[in-house]
Amino acid sequence: MCYCYSYFVSAQYALVTDMVTVNGKSVDYMIRSEPKREDDSGWIFYGGGETQEYIDNPNNTSLMSVNTIANYDLEVVSFLTYPIGTEVERDESGRLQVITPEVKVPDILFLPPVDKGAINIANEWSFNVSTRMVKRIDKGSFVIWRPGFTLWIDVYQAEDKDIDARERKLLGIISPERINFKSIRQSGLQKIRYELAEQSGEYMQKSAYIFGLTESQEMHIIIYYDDPRSISEADEIWNTLTCECT
Repeated sequence: MCYCYSYFVSAQYALVTDMVTVNGKSVDYMIRSEPKREDDSGWIFYGGGETQEYIDNPNNTSLMSVNTIANYDLEVVSFLTYPIGTEVERDESGRLQVITPEVKVPDILFLPPVDKGAINIANEWSFNVSTRMVKRIDKGSFVIWRPGFTLWIDVYQAEDKDIDARERKLLGIISPERINFKSIRQSGLQKIRYELAEQSGEYMQKSAYIFGLTESQEMHIIIYYDDPRSISEADEIWNTLTCECT
């Protein structure tokens, strides 16, 4: 299964030892060096136990797409966008951790993919998705996507416990071009949704907006989709949106 993580990495390929790809070990250590060519990510992945003699033998190392290596060990996904000079090592508890002092955390962080069915966001919010999708954190927003279908998700603390007042404020600022508007209250959760067709250059981008309001929190979801039939997937997210934060 290809998750296309490397699409958002500055280059596409990396070196990985046979300890990972042949012996089946999890990545024990990874380091990002200066790229040597345009399509080089700079990442090198080790499975642990490689001697200098082993590393010096080119037959023990393969050049693969970053995406392929991520599918050998999904735990590396969270580190793929870290900058040149980053070292990551598996600690005593068995988790990969950045060991480079004062490394800058990137704006985009990959997360493991989400499977079809219910997914959780920020621990308390939940909704269903219809297919397996890739997930990342992008400048503080959760982004879940597959080709042609992308969710941008933000969760906020409510500034006012009055849900009705916040709904009226929201209705005063959303686009008058909205269609298929719905608003319902379910067990302390106010759900609002509508659709837009937004001009983007010469292209008309279809989108669905979903809002969830409770006394303590808000969730804002923007869904961009290419196939008009995908609106049924947006409806599934709307219909199954719940929050344990009321």
